[in-house]
Amino acid sequence: MYQIQHNRRNYLNGRVKAVTMILLLTAAVFVSGFVWANSKIVIKVDGKEIVAGALSPDPKEILSVAGVLLGARDEYRVVANEAGKASVIEVYRAIPMTLTIGSKVEFVWSGKPTVGEVAESLGYNSRAYKTVPDASTRPTQSMNIRLLTLSDKTVEKELPVPFPIIRQPDAMMEKGMEAVVEPGVPGKKLATVRQMFEEGREAGYDILKEKILVEPKPEILRVGTRESNDPSRGTIRFKKLLVMEATAYTPFDDGQSGITASGIPAKRGIVAVDPRLIPLGTRVFIPGYGLALAADTGGAIKGHKIDLCIEDYNEAIRFGRRKVEVYILAE
Repeated sequence: MYQIQHNRRNYLNGRVKAVTMILLLTAAVFVSGFVWANSKIVIKVDGKEIVAGALSPDPKEILSVAGVLLGARDEYRVVANEAGKASVIEVYRAIPMTLTIGSKVEFVWSGKPTVGEVAESLGYNSRAYKTVPDASTRPTQSMNIRLLTLSDKTVEKELPVPFPIIRQPDAMMEKGMEAVVEPGVPGKKLATVRQMFEEGREAGYDILKEKILVEPKPEILRVGTRESNDPSRGTIRFKKLLVMEATAYTPFDDGQSGITASGIPAKRGIVAVDPRLIPLGTRVFIPGYGLALAADTGGAIKGHKIDLCIEDYNEAIRFGRRKVEVYILAE
């Protein structure tokens, strides 16, 4: 009987010890925040990879067993630890850097894996300082990290409110053409904003709240829906449509010098107009001719007449005289 009780007590003691060991191991893993998904560990250090076994839940002990010695300022990170995959520990050796804030230059050695962590470790909080290069950048040897002082203040600002655009289909106009029926007018709003500064210079702002002072006036456009003869043309917005009598001329008609009334050479894309109707310098679009600049005048070009410069004499003769639509383009 004594032997049976003794064996049972040993058995129970063994169970308790096993459970205790499991609980201790679990606690160690929980405290370290490190859970080995499998027994294969890849250590990235000094430009090479070392494969090791997971003999301990403590990464530092695994590094030591693998012969990886850490200096006082060296760092390591568990960069991958997923079930079914090899776990990865990356070692970051301490390197020399300089930290510049204003006129102050500080020489440091650090193994922190990011510029932001280097700054944080030296007491420079990310809410008060911005790093250059960016905080997520990996440091390199002899890198100069600049710290910009951040500040903010809350002010009220009057800001514009963009106007909406209302498009009305028009079957009388070609596709790709838009006419401004009523120009839009931006509104105004009073906004409470938090201005952000870097080294005393404004670097942006966040709108905290806003109140509309003047509602915007929508812009109303007529949009063409009629099939175009030139499907490759992009959208063209215009403010006025004129039906005009068109003729064609060449740059050297009647012994002309080839220089327009505006002082620029006459060529295709230059048209002669009556400046009282279409001011010189106005951009226009003429279906079948294309985009053009009103840059010339002519004795016979009065009122609703327009003369199109065509460099080829035979093409100019074939053009003859005809009615055309002249779209005065919006600025």
